[in-house]
Amino acid sequence: MLTNQIFSTAPDLAKVDYGVRVENVVASGRLEQPLDLEQISGTIPGARYNPQRFPGLFFNMKKPKSLLVLFKSGKIISMGTRSVRQAKTAIINAVKELRSTGMVILGNPKIVIQNMVACADLKTRIDLEDMASSVRRTIYEPENFPGLIYIMDEPKVTLLLFTNGKVVCAGAKSEDDVHQAVARIHKTLELKGLTEHAANKPTIRSDVTAKEEMVFSGRQAPEELTCLATTSTT
Repeated sequence: MLTNQIFSTAPDLAKVDYGVRVENVVASGRLEQPLDLEQISGTIPGARYNPQRFPGLFFNMKKPKSLLVLFKSGKIISMGTRSVRQAKTAIINAVKELRSTGMVILGNPKIVIQNMVACADLKTRIDLEDMASSVRRTIYEPENFPGLIYIMDEPKVTLLLFTNGKVVCAGAKSEDDVHQAVARIHKTLELKGLTEHAANKPTIRSDVTAKEEMVFSGRQAPEELTCLATTSTT
C-alpha cells in the first residue's frame, strides 16, 4: 500500500531533467620522459616552482582556462576545466607550450580522466536523517555540516546530498557516470519513501536550507569542491 502511494505521487524518473552541470574535470597525462622543472620554470611565463614546498610546477593556461601541474616524472595534471574535451585540450596545449620553448618532447601524452565534479538537482526535498539510518555507506553529521555523504559502489562516486535536493557528485570518470549516479540515488530515495515532492514543499525556508544552498552554489566554500576534485590524482 505504501509503495503504491509512493509511485502515485512520484514523477516519471525517466523524464526528469536533473540539470547536471560539470564544475571541474581533472585529467592526467604522462610523457615517456622526465621533465626538467627548473628549466621550464625559467622559460614559461608565470610558471611557479618551489620544490621545498611542493614537487610540482604550476602554471595557468588561458585557452582553455585551466591550471596545469607538471612533475619531474613526466606526469601532467590538468584541473579547472568543465568538460572532458577541454581537459584533454589543456594537456595537449601544455605539451605544445613546452615544445615552443625549444624543449624536445618525444611522442604525445597518454591522457586519462581522473575525476569529475558535477552538480545536479533532484527537484525534491530529501529526509537526510532517515536516509542516514536506512541507507548503507552514508555519513551524516548535521552538527558539523548540513550535507549527507553517500559512497556509491556503481558507478564508483561520492555523492553529497542536501535536504533541498541539491547533489554534488565527485569521483566520476565521465558525464555518463554522473547521470547514472544521480538517477540511481533518486530511484533509491523514491523506493524508500525519503523524498517530498514539489507540491508538498513548505513555502518558508529554514536557516539550514539557506546555508545548504550557499555551500552547494560555491559562493561560500569553493575550496570544498576543489578538495573533492583533486583527491584522486595523487
